[in-house]
Amino acid sequence: MGRLKKLLLPLIILATLATGIIYFIVLVSPENQAEGAAEEFYAYEQSGAFAESWEMLHPLMKEKFPKGTYIQDRSDVIMNYFGVLHFTYSFEDVEEIKNWLPAVDKEPIPTVYRITVSQHFNGKYGNSTLIQDVYMTEVEGEWKLLWDYENMDS
Repeated sequence: MGRLKKLLLPLIILATLATGIIYFIVLVSPENQAEGAAEEFYAYEQSGAFAESWEMLHPLMKEKFPKGTYIQDRSDVIMNYFGVLHFTYSFEDVEEIKNWLPAVDKEPIPTVYRITVSQHFNGKYGNSTLIQDVYMTEVEGEWKLLWDYENMDS
């Protein structure tokens, strides 16, 4: 019995360490970080904090949408045009993509993570769902969001 106790304690410690390491690796995986950043972006959008969500846009998106325009457009489209009173969102699996082209005339981005987002709107015109792929990538250590414009000019 004494020998079993001596063996059991190191095994418990080893199992605990292994579980902690696996959890840490999964938690800090790029896929989880990308999803966490997308969660932050949509939480800003949900609360109407469009200045904060604009800050999370990739520089290519910021070129396309100056801050004032973005804030006005998102507010108008989501809140006013659709008459949205409230919306929720959900994500599907995160997929890593190499050498992704954001637009026809742009350079490929070495690694992005595609997340399919479903936004569920409750508004004065009833309930609706918008499904859209977003792409998350790191720029100087921060996660940034892009939309796909690759086929816009063809």
